[in-house]
Amino acid sequence: MTSNPENMTTKGSSVPDSRPPSFRASSVGTPSPRVRPFRIGGAALLAIVAATGSAAAQAPATPGTANVAAPAVTDTGATPPAAPAPEATPNLTELQNRIDAAEQASRIAVRRVELLEEQLAATAQAAKQQKDVPTFTTAGERGFNFRSGDGLYLLRVKGQLQIDTRWFLNDGALSDKADTFLIRRMRPSIDGTVFGLVDYKFTPDFAGASLAVFDAYADIHPFQWLRLRAGKFKSPLGLERLQNDPDLVFMERALTQDLTPQRDVGAALGGEVGNGILTYSLGVYNGAPDSANPDVDTNHAKDFVGRVLLQPFKAEALSGLGSLGLHFAASTGNRFGTPTNTLLPAYKSGGQNTFFNYISGTTDPAGTPFAHLRQTRINPGLYYYFGGFGVLGEYVWDKQEVQKGNVTTNLVNWAAHGTASFVIGGKNGYDGATPNQVLDFTKGTWGALEIGVRWNYLKVDGATFGSTTDTTALVFADNTKSPAKVQAFGGAINYVPSRTFRLCVNFEQSRFTGGSSVKTTTTDATGAKVTTATVTNRHTENALLGRVQVNF
Repeated sequence: MTSNPENMTTKGSSVPDSRPPSFRASSVGTPSPRVRPFRIGGAALLAIVAATGSAAAQAPATPGTANVAAPAVTDTGATPPAAPAPEATPNLTELQNRIDAAEQASRIAVRRVELLEEQLAATAQAAKQQKDVPTFTTAGERGFNFRSGDGLYLLRVKGQLQIDTRWFLNDGALSDKADTFLIRRMRPSIDGTVFGLVDYKFTPDFAGASLAVFDAYADIHPFQWLRLRAGKFKSPLGLERLQNDPDLVFMERALTQDLTPQRDVGAALGGEVGNGILTYSLGVYNGAPDSANPDVDTNHAKDFVGRVLLQPFKAEALSGLGSLGLHFAASTGNRFGTPTNTLLPAYKSGGQNTFFNYISGTTDPAGTPFAHLRQTRINPGLYYYFGGFGVLGEYVWDKQEVQKGNVTTNLVNWAAHGTASFVIGGKNGYDGATPNQVLDFTKGTWGALEIGVRWNYLKVDGATFGSTTDTTALVFADNTKSPAKVQAFGGAINYVPSRTFRLCVNFEQSRFTGGSSVKTTTTDATGAKVTTATVTNRHTENALLGRVQVNF
């Protein structure tokens, strides 16, 4: 703007004021109307320029153009337009709610991401652990064990080897045939656990003339009180039968086991209640004949077998009283034998000599008896162990319908036994003798010595041999070859340096009623010679047995 010389003063000089009096008066204290609009318009202009400059600075430059300074605005002295009215103030509560909702949604999204990351990390860690799980290997009385680090998988390799000798005293004819050394059992065994839920076991036997499978089963155990076992295994008949072979006081089982099966194939539910105070088993099996070890069934009929074992001294308050077991088992099922597959048993003595057989009609199949329809067994028993002392006894009642020709007869056989034992230097139990200290020459420890005695008895139904007064009565067994009963007494001395090794010496005497004959020849009234056979007792068996046993 061009300055007016008339309105300027110079420092150090005085210039007369030539303005009219009215103008000069208005310039003191209050600006004149002409000057005030200029001052207000300048402030507004500066604000507009500043706002414009700021917007220009924030706006992106147009490509290909240079930044050009805004042209100066000339003050024309006109009154500037009024400033726009301010926008309405927003609702602060609504705005805060929107912010809170956005923050909540953000937190949810973040947590979801964190959970996904945790799941991915856990999956990766589990995969790494599964890959890096160590395997632990141990060896001891329970065999060679291979166990995964998480404990869910177990493989156990076991073995049982029994090398026996049998000598029959004061019985020339028998000892000439039976005195021998033999491999009684040679049974490797594989058992273990998979997934921490299913046990398994497989046990063949290589002793004898042919390979036989004794155990092959799976055992699912989701709870202690509930187990499902399926395959080939011991049915719960026979209290002594259920003991493991290496744990027996005597080398051979008592006569009661002639009336129970060795193994059977089927499925059973069982378990323990009250920490083992009550043990139960209920199963369906193919139905094995007495003392048999079959692999398949020969007919559609099945056996139902149940067992209850009560061990009251497993209660904590009674644990100091020893170990008492009250056993009761029973079975029932149909048999459908034939003259060529009779499904009837043969019975063996403590010296493992066969002393009883049913007759066999070699020329006339109709003369051969066979099992037909119902067989029922009842088996009560008990055991008690306290310290080194132990006793076990049981009874087996066995009723079988037997057919010969077109006639069926119920035959009832029964057996009983009692075994008492004492362990010196160890603890006695249903699972065998356990030394307090194993054999160790450097420490002067010698293991344990087990001493046992046994009485056992078996009686065959008298109707099996017909009738001396009724010549029409059916005969199922020849009493000149098969005894009607046997009673045996035995003693055992077993040296047990450890659970894995023992040396055994047993003696058992078996006395028979019937089973032999004496032929007498006479002359009748016509002068013809008549030969008759008089029933006598089978020669008493005196069996001396020895064993070297390795079991792990």
